[in-house]
Amino acid sequence: MKKHTISLLLINGILAIALIILLSFYISNSSRSEVVYVDNVQLFNGFNMSKDLGKVNNEKITKQKKKLDSLYAIYRILSEQKNTEKTQELENQLRSEDEELRKMNEYFSKDLSQKVWNRLNQYIKEYGETNQYKIVLGTQGSGNVMYAIEGIDVTDRILEYANIKYEGN
Repeated sequence: MKKHTISLLLINGILAIALIILLSFYISNSSRSEVVYVDNVQLFNGFNMSKDLGKVNNEKITKQKKKLDSLYAIYRILSEQKNTEKTQELENQLRSEDEELRKMNEYFSKDLSQKVWNRLNQYIKEYGETNQYKIVLGTQGSGNVMYAIEGIDVTDRILEYANIKYEGN
């Protein structure tokens, strides 16, 4: 009977150790956060596509502003000379060029931003699926996420991933 008791104790000990190892493995795997967040502003501003499109658009806007400035300078000169016929023509051209500048600004703020977010959302989804996150929240500085433990802000990691994907690597 002592052999049988020793065998049971040995088996129970082995089962207890296996259970402890299994529980510690489960706890260590479940401690990985399934909910993470990104700082939308930092992500958008750091994304190379935003920078590229911003650079191109800013060049166009700068050109248009210079064109408008030149037209205003000519308009002032013609106004001082009381050349009403040419001043009227120039006023029409100024309105048209000013409208063009407004459209450029609107296009950048709405359409190009939407294109950037469409691309970023695709990359965020891929990154989330690859890392088995259940939720990736977005925040805007002092907005949605008021507190989070260190380590669940994945902005830098997603930004790096998105820029690598955008560059074709």
